[in-house]
Amino acid sequence: MKRYLIIFLIFISFVSCQKEKDVSYTVKPGVSWELAQARKARLSDINYHLNFNVPKEKSEPILATLELYVTIKDNSTPLVLDFNPNNSGAPRVLIDSDTIESIQKNEHLIIPAKYLKTGENKFLIEFQAGDQYLYRNDDYLYSLLVPDHARGLFPCFDQPNLKAVFNLELTTPKSWTVLSSTYPKVVSETEFSSTYIFDTSNLMSTYLFSFVAGEFDEVVRDNHRFLYREHDSLKIKESLDPIFELHKKSFDFLEGYTNYDFPFKKLDFVAIPFFQFGGMEHVGAIQYKASSLFFENYMPKLKHWGRAKLIAHESAHMWFGNLVTMDWFNDVWLKEVFANFMAAKIVNPNFPELNFDLLNLVTTAPSAYNVDRTKGTNAIRQNLDNLNDAGSMYGDIIYKKAPIMMNQLEMLLGEKQFQIGVQEYVKTYANSNATWDDLIAIFDAKTDTDLNAWSEVWVNQTGRPVFTNRIVYENNSIQSLIVEQTAEDGSDKLWPQKLEVALVYPDSIARRTVLINGKSQELKAFAGMPKPQSIVYNSNGYGYGVFPIDSTTVLHNYKIQDEVLRASNYINTFENALSGTIPIKTALDGFLSGLEHETNELIIGTLSSNFTSLYWNFLNEDERLKLQGEFTSILWRRLNMDVTTSVKKSIFGAFSSLAYQGESLNQLYRIWNKDITIKNLKQNEKDYTSLAMKLALYNHPKRDEILEKAETQISSQDDRDRFVFLLPALSAKDEERKAKFLSFKDVENRNHSDWVGTASHFIHHPLHQKDAIHYVAVSLEILEDIKNTSDLFFPKKWLDATIGKYQTKEAQDILETYLKANPNLNPQLQAKILQATDNLSRYQKVVTD
Repeated sequence: MKRYLIIFLIFISFVSCQKEKDVSYTVKPGVSWELAQARKARLSDINYHLNFNVPKEKSEPILATLELYVTIKDNSTPLVLDFNPNNSGAPRVLIDSDTIESIQKNEHLIIPAKYLKTGENKFLIEFQAGDQYLYRNDDYLYSLLVPDHARGLFPCFDQPNLKAVFNLELTTPKSWTVLSSTYPKVVSETEFSSTYIFDTSNLMSTYLFSFVAGEFDEVVRDNHRFLYREHDSLKIKESLDPIFELHKKSFDFLEGYTNYDFPFKKLDFVAIPFFQFGGMEHVGAIQYKASSLFFENYMPKLKHWGRAKLIAHESAHMWFGNLVTMDWFNDVWLKEVFANFMAAKIVNPNFPELNFDLLNLVTTAPSAYNVDRTKGTNAIRQNLDNLNDAGSMYGDIIYKKAPIMMNQLEMLLGEKQFQIGVQEYVKTYANSNATWDDLIAIFDAKTDTDLNAWSEVWVNQTGRPVFTNRIVYENNSIQSLIVEQTAEDGSDKLWPQKLEVALVYPDSIARRTVLINGKSQELKAFAGMPKPQSIVYNSNGYGYGVFPIDSTTVLHNYKIQDEVLRASNYINTFENALSGTIPIKTALDGFLSGLEHETNELIIGTLSSNFTSLYWNFLNEDERLKLQGEFTSILWRRLNMDVTTSVKKSIFGAFSSLAYQGESLNQLYRIWNKDITIKNLKQNEKDYTSLAMKLALYNHPKRDEILEKAETQISSQDDRDRFVFLLPALSAKDEERKAKFLSFKDVENRNHSDWVGTASHFIHHPLHQKDAIHYVAVSLEILEDIKNTSDLFFPKKWLDATIGKYQTKEAQDILETYLKANPNLNPQLQAKILQATDNLSRYQKVVTD
């Protein structure tokens, strides 16, 4: 019996070791849903004590330690941390000063079960920090860890529903300033360095941890620190008061609306040159793109609003995202839609001169449609099996379609019930995690509408409705008006929504708000009304979809008095042109007519964008050359009329995008060289630099002289570095442009993704495509590496700036060859390709068929 017992114990030991070995070696790269669920059930009370020693030279390694405290419920299987640094350094794990066995494999650091105990565990991990997402420049750096990049910096449990507290110790060059989620204090100094210990943080997810260090100027007001590198005294003077005031207004509103006090120990902010996003809502230390925050000379009112909304958006995240965090990144859209939604409520009352129905329409629907009309579109809420793919979930469906959905939801519930529901949501899930279903359950109890069914099509399904109409007139009056909707993708989906329909008469506009709740619906409110000049659907801009349009009204749309109605008609014109319902040339003529006559800066901006998009994407080279002189002549004439600065800037944007030859190129040069002055066309330093690069792109005869002079006129070293980086992309020689583009195969040359995107735009501009087509396949070959090594939005921007700029059959063949050769391509990445190349595919269908 004893012999059998020994054999049994050996067998159990073998099975236990085998089980541990299996867990260690079969764990998948990234953070899988299964791993995240298992850890959530098993781990709690996580505390990261991090120490980073940052050398002055960015090429030197950053040595670091982590004291990890974690309570483990079950110690029968290994502890799997996430760690994927961009270096070959081997971490060392210690318990009570003794080095223990650990395994680094498949982007994880694994501690065997034999070293674990139930209850609190403490480990010391010595490691070389990854710096792929620690953006290091010569005299400053910053971390940017969203969505799953914390594991690229230090070992952690990199999932949003394992919130933790952080203790940070940071050693930096002595002249550097530091910023993180809590207050720092100097604990020691040497001749060359300072060491800071930060207060213990509030609970937060790993993607919200951050630090900034470097040469920054600093101003403190009302217990808020603001770090910046801007040196233009006028910009600083004009910006500081609004920046601090806008943050205060945002916090005051959010505390009142949510009935919940500011939830963190402090709030500071930093302006970073060429930051990847407009802003990032790190707990206690918001990072902003400097150009989105600082006042610019001749900044129109709309840009003031944009700056205010950005600040309100990032402030709102303190409650929506940071305090209440999504349980998994499939609900990342929820924090973003709330931030946008709240930002509008905060900011809009401070700009009474702006038409916010118009602003909401032109800043959401067109961008949402740009994705939703494509075969690569995605639902607002997406499936996510692994956080490796979380970055691919970001895009204009989240940022632009979701706010339209949320406005529809608020109209359905009513403003008061909506706010009560939000307050319940914040109170219930504060310092924790929640899903969209949790929120819908709260709202569903406050209405008779089946919100789960409503949410299924709006949130969980892809695409948009296409509306058609059937009108019967009798004795010059409407006998019946029937509206029908079908899903653009051919499915049986229907979108219940409230929208406004307007009948336009010579001296009046009749409006009716209707609830579209089925496949076919008679709008009885219009029966018996006189026959109108035109009917405009979605006339208040709150609806969503492709609406019927009368092509005969396109040229005269500018005559309609109502601004929102006009903008809706222009947007609908663009969508119908891309759908093939009306000719491209008809839409172009309508937009050009609008550019000649419109006076509203928001509408002019939309017109300019749509006009140039159709010109470059849906006309062939011969058609462009034939129309270029006529179009630029009309725009030049309007440019010299007496209109406001903001309108003139948009007109100039359209003109300069087409002024690549003939007299228009000469006119563009004379503006840059200040030989002529256009009244009310205000240009600042960045405008002149941009114009110089455009002249080089257009191969102006004096291109070299222009670029040399332009570089001497750049006052900021950060801006000059960008300019020098872009010069090869503006070369007149294909071999130099090609060399620059091929250099992007190396991740080290893609550190500034914004610069890379701009360079790629120049290299693959239609004027260079006869050469660039020969290496456009590279843009697809390195796409997966770009996804794995870049910030959230860059893969789509990369595609937009490369193969997304083409319209030829040769480019279509390259695309199809790549897709055929990669049948198992990551689905999110494939969707981005289909989004970016929609114009390419649509050109083959709408224009060449």
